[in-house]
Amino acid sequence: MFNEVELKKDLMKSKTMAKFSHYIAGNLYYNVQVFGELYQFPIATTQEGPTFNDDESGLSMYEIETIVLSEDLGTTRFESEIRGSELARWISKAIKNETFIKI
Repeated sequence: MFNEVELKKDLMKSKTMAKFSHYIAGNLYYNVQVFGELYQFPIATTQEGPTFNDDESGLSMYEIETIVLSEDLGTTRFESEIRGSELARWISKAIKNETFIKI
């Protein structure tokens, strides 16, 4: 769909700002103008954590699944507006996952 190199060049050259849209189901959603069109993409804030068996013997059929903060976030600071080029890694992921959608 997109040439990622050209998209990153456009983000750097245009210095366009991505604007926070909303948060739902563990995802931050940002809108960004690329090639003259408005797109939206998610940034996952959570990921599956370890699964625990509450029985020390390990024989229990009940397991507890956990959710933890996404390691991908690192120390990134998410503002209501942020340069689109600073979000390029998540834009690339959204393109690969087909969640970079034109709005």
